[in-house]
Amino acid sequence: MATFNVGIGEEDIQEPILMPEDWYVMEINKEPYEDKNKAWKDAGESLNLEEASKINEKAGKNIVLQLKVVSDVPEYAGRVMTKWLSLPNPNDEGQYMNNGQPKADWKASVIFTWAKAFGGMTEGEEVSFGIGQKALVYIIQGADMDGEGLVNEISMNVDPRPISEATEGGLSGGDDSNPFDSDLL
Repeated sequence: MATFNVGIGEEDIQEPILMPEDWYVMEINKEPYEDKNKAWKDAGESLNLEEASKINEKAGKNIVLQLKVVSDVPEYAGRVMTKWLSLPNPNDEGQYMNNGQPKADWKASVIFTWAKAFGGMTEGEEVSFGIGQKALVYIIQGADMDGEGLVNEISMNVDPRPISEATEGGLSGGDDSNPFDSDLL
């Protein structure tokens, strides 16, 4: 039997510190890419979209944004989160959102909103995202994978906002600044 010195006693382990629900400056920290979604991968990663859709109608692709928190608060700075932006696909044909908007148009609208917030290019049907682009993103506390604890996650119901140099470093740290003050944006 091997014995190891961990350097911290079990009773001395500090519990995780969740970020309060608030707006945080987030930066794209890895090159964005397009990838098959979980439904497609679960159906069979080697299948084409048509074959995967026969197994799971939710099969599709995402634009994957890997983000990190930019903050002066050491416990928050550098935390990473991923945003998956669903790309429209043929499976969306004839499907509508609760407000009557075609599903493909809703997906495209979300992508354009994120691209504009991060200062990416939007032209015609194309958008661009790049390393180093920043935006204000609303972070919430949601259930972890086990449903027993809480984790921070990107809110699905609050659109990101563009930032200006005046807000950088000021919002992600729990200060009392209001991200909607006109002099900040």
